[in-house]
Amino acid sequence: MTEQTRTTPARKNNAQLAIDALRRLGIDTLFCLPGVQNDDFFDELFDAADIRPIVTRHEQGASYMALGAAQATARPAAFCVVPGPGMLNAAAGLTSAYWAYAPVLALIGAVQSELRGRGTGVLHDLPDSAAVLRQLTKHSGYVGRGDQSSAVWQRAIDEMVSGVGRPVAVEVPVDAWRRGSDGALEQPRATRPEIDSDRIEEAARILGGAERPLIVVGGGAQDAPEPVRELAEALEAPVFTRRMGLGVLDARHRLHAYLTVGHGLWQTADAVVGIGTRMEFPNLHWGKRPDQQIVQINLDACELDRYNTGTVGVHGDAAEACRLLLDALSRCNRRRTDRTAELAGLRADHFKKIAYLEPQLSYLRAIRSVMPDDGIIVEDVTQVTFVAHIGYEHRRPRTYLSTGGAGTLGAGVAHGMGAAAAAPDRAQLTIVGDGGMLFTGTELATAVQHGINTTVLVFDNAGYGNVRRMQQQRFGDERTIASSLRNPDWIAFGESFGVRTEKVAGPESLPRALERSLSHPGPSLLVAEIAGEPDPWPLMRIQR
Repeated sequence: MTEQTRTTPARKNNAQLAIDALRRLGIDTLFCLPGVQNDDFFDELFDAADIRPIVTRHEQGASYMALGAAQATARPAAFCVVPGPGMLNAAAGLTSAYWAYAPVLALIGAVQSELRGRGTGVLHDLPDSAAVLRQLTKHSGYVGRGDQSSAVWQRAIDEMVSGVGRPVAVEVPVDAWRRGSDGALEQPRATRPEIDSDRIEEAARILGGAERPLIVVGGGAQDAPEPVRELAEALEAPVFTRRMGLGVLDARHRLHAYLTVGHGLWQTADAVVGIGTRMEFPNLHWGKRPDQQIVQINLDACELDRYNTGTVGVHGDAAEACRLLLDALSRCNRRRTDRTAELAGLRADHFKKIAYLEPQLSYLRAIRSVMPDDGIIVEDVTQVTFVAHIGYEHRRPRTYLSTGGAGTLGAGVAHGMGAAAAAPDRAQLTIVGDGGMLFTGTELATAVQHGINTTVLVFDNAGYGNVRRMQQQRFGDERTIASSLRNPDWIAFGESFGVRTEKVAGPESLPRALERSLSHPGPSLLVAEIAGEPDPWPLMRIQR
């Protein structure tokens, strides 16, 4: 045997490269639903003892779980499904990850290479699957014929760690998994934009000269809590968010502003800095005054001045940009008026305004009394979580997970399971309504099978409550349609899966029940009946 033969690495096939890609991204769990197009991949996965497959009961569950895992940990997560209906079932999770800025890798099988795009109707065929994936990901690759497959995998893992966190997909034809590749993978190569120092100086000039600065944070600021806090204190600038930035600044901080407070401050702010946020809500609903200057810090260049308001855009990572901005501001040596008392008064007024939102607020206070500061709450689209945006005391980053702009009804149970699986040392609670519960509620079987310590709190108001209220408000009480539900016996439902299940009589009994559930070594289901929830939207969809 020659020296060259001894040192040449064995040629890996695409299934092995896919597993190597997961390893190089630090992924040790794969949410999946196997099928014939991916059999060769799963045969290789059998020997990968360091990667745990969690098999789900629906492809949407696999993609939602990957979303929860990525959000909870700020690290890449992955799922694997078959093409056609499998991919389309998972698409809601991909679009949720897209709008929640979550780094999710989608491994998707494909029909035979020679049949791609020919519309033959072979099992699980789609006329143009890549066209679908391009709308749901920031990058989509295909392992075709030839000797370029390692480049496809390398590009995929590089994209996963570069720029704004969004999904990446790789399609692999059924005949390509065992096909040899042309090389090995290197460690993911992260690329980030170099922040323009002139833009930092311009932003510092605007904010340094502002009398009433204001900060808006979004999901892109979740990993920059300390620089955001330091910037807020340097500027004496209140900090608010719509939803995705909850927890970036502790709600107990003297400069924290709830949404209604942020709306009032927006009207008088002479300078606003958006950090990791699309600023869609204030720009579309509140408008910009001619004398108001806006600074945007974002990894996504498309968001720097989407609304053509003359924004000063700083293209870059939130934490890095805030630190550079702090350094530039330190040269101003300006003494600012302490706004502690002002914000305390505004927060007190806020809680008076929202006091009518019962029993939602009482349930949220009960949850806060039990959940640890680093405990993870996953919201589904339901009445209690709407109020949580403006009434819950969020204390840490990455502790309130949402599908963001996607607003995905029914993702919650699976979404929360992914977070719980990825962060097993943290308490995890999903809040879901009866309308969303049955979208992924059957994934409780997955939680039992894999020992995932998730707690689900379902609020039953016998309908799609938000839809029903809007129908009543617009058309009258007698003209509600397709918004009432007949639900199963939730206790029997949970127990049928082997889930610890308990009924909650009201907010006062929730703390003890939640403590019992969180300490239980496995999945738990809590059930609360609720009715007549008052409308929070007048305080949330505030117009100019």
